[in-house]
Amino acid sequence: MGFSKQQHIILLLLGLLIFSIDLFRPFHPVWSNPCPASTNLTTQPTHLRIIEVIGAVKNPGIYVFHAPPTAEEVLQRAGGRTSEGCASLGQMDSPLKTGTRVEVGASEQKHDRFTISSMDPATKFVLGIPIPLNQADAAVLAMIPGISESLAHRIVLFRNTQGSFRSFNDVNRVKGVGPKKLERLSSYLSIE
Repeated sequence: MGFSKQQHIILLLLGLLIFSIDLFRPFHPVWSNPCPASTNLTTQPTHLRIIEVIGAVKNPGIYVFHAPPTAEEVLQRAGGRTSEGCASLGQMDSPLKTGTRVEVGASEQKHDRFTISSMDPATKFVLGIPIPLNQADAAVLAMIPGISESLAHRIVLFRNTQGSFRSFNDVNRVKGVGPKKLERLSSYLSIE
């Protein structure tokens, strides 16, 4: 006795489902390694370093590293300098942290030819990098889930009148921010 047409369709769909799960398994955080080789709880999670490269490089963009890169390593990943890019980085061999922007200026420019700064706060938010609370404006803060436009304006007003936040506990003094809200917001924000 054979299968009916409906049963064939169901088996085909089931096969496609199993195939698609297996296809996307390497990209899923839990399915990619369901049985870790070691259950050592002292192992630190791997944090990716996200660096933006702009200016006189062959391939400007955002690059991801598994270990803190130096500026020279970042420039190599970006394809190196263009013909008009500056010739030397100087003594820029210290590791860069996540959310850093490396800008390579053209050699004929009179200002600094190589600049390391912080990424734009909106770019950081999109990439999942905590936003520096003491630098973000109200528009950027309002993008964060749990911060309304009015709360974002109160945070900026408080910061402008009372000074920079030194710790997350200082944010509790802003009207509308309590301990629970602050706990939810802390993964989106950093205090530098």
